[in-house]
Amino acid sequence: MDPYGKLDPGADGQERPAPRLREVGTLRVLVRGTRKRCPRCGERRIFDGWFTLKPRCPTCDLRFEREEGGFLGAMALNYAVAIIFWLLVMVVGIALTVPVVPVAPLLAASIGVVTVVPVWFYPRSKTLWAAIEFLVARSEPGYRSPPLMRDPRTKDLE
Repeated sequence: MDPYGKLDPGADGQERPAPRLREVGTLRVLVRGTRKRCPRCGERRIFDGWFTLKPRCPTCDLRFEREEGGFLGAMALNYAVAIIFWLLVMVVGIALTVPVVPVAPLLAASIGVVTVVPVWFYPRSKTLWAAIEFLVARSEPGYRSPPLMRDPRTKDLE
């Protein structure tokens, strides 16, 4: 295969299109998103810190934020998960103490949940949203999976 992944000389010397990355199923892409991995290749090293997602995957060069403000959906997803956890704590707390609901412990548990859950889920919300955007981009008519070896002269593979 040539170094840029465009042509692959066969055993007979004839050049053929290079092999391309195998597309994975929708469920696997979403699971990769919840496990803080690249949705396309499954690479784990996509964060520079707890809050900082790299702009591109170091392995397959997938751009995570397709456009300016592209992670607004990740913020909404993070908010929704925090609200679901908070509602769960409220419902369980009230159900277990029905005749006399202790407000102070329930308030303390609520504050703890709405503080810890968004921080814990933040990186997962970004990778899960990147996975959803990858699935949407993959369904567009002009999409082609990238070659197995990336051409360093190109900016985007999407």
